[in-house]
Amino acid sequence: MPRTTISIVVFAALALIPSETRSAAELGSVEGKIRVTKDGKPRADSSNVVVYLEGVPVPAAARRHTIRQHNLQFVPRVSVVVKGTTVDFPNDDKVYHNVFSTSVPARFDLQLYASGSSKSVQLKREGVVDVFCNIHPDMSSRVLVVPTTAYAATDASGKFRIDGVPPGTYPIVVWHPNGAEVRGQVKIERGKAASVTFDVSENDRPKQHLRKDGTPYGRYE
Repeated sequence: MPRTTISIVVFAALALIPSETRSAAELGSVEGKIRVTKDGKPRADSSNVVVYLEGVPVPAAARRHTIRQHNLQFVPRVSVVVKGTTVDFPNDDKVYHNVFSTSVPARFDLQLYASGSSKSVQLKREGVVDVFCNIHPDMSSRVLVVPTTAYAATDASGKFRIDGVPPGTYPIVVWHPNGAEVRGQVKIERGKAASVTFDVSENDRPKQHLRKDGTPYGRYE
C-alpha cells in the first residue's frame, strides 16, 4: 500500500475516574512503543497507531465528534470515538453530498443533502466504521469506535502513554488504520506505569469500494 499521511483525531478525555473519588496516587498508567513494519521492514514513521484498554470504567457523558465534508474529502480521514458518540457530518462544499456506511458496527445512509447543512449518526457499537459518499468515490473516512476512554495515539517514534487507569489487568488492543489489529494483556498497578512493546504490520490499501447499492461508481442518477 502506498504510504499516506493520516491524522487521527482522538476525541476523549482520559479522566477515567472523577478526581474527587480517586487521587492520582490511586491510579496507574501504561506506556510503551509500537513498531510499525511493512513487508517485514520497519517504517520510519510509526505515528497514528491507536492503543486502547478494554474493561476500563467509562464515565457517563454525552459525546459528539465532527467529520466535515470539505474540498470533496472527509476531514479527518481517520477518527477514534467512544461507543455512543454522535458524529456530525456538516457539508462545507458547494455541492450535494451523501454519507453512508455498510460496516457491520453501523449501517446507515444519510441520503443527499446540500451545502451548509449537516446530518448526524450515533455510533452505538464498537468496531471499525468505513464512511463513504455515494456520489464521490474518492471520499472516505475510517472511524474506530472503542469501548473506553482509555486510549491514545502514537507519535512518530511509536511512543504512547495512557494515564488515569484504575489498578487491574486489562486486555490491550493495538490498531493500525491501514493494518492489522494486535491484542495482548497488561497489568496496571497503583501509582505505577506499566510498559509494553508491540509490533504491528501495515497492509496494502483495500480495493476500490462500491456505492451503497453494491454497484461500481459511475454517473450518478
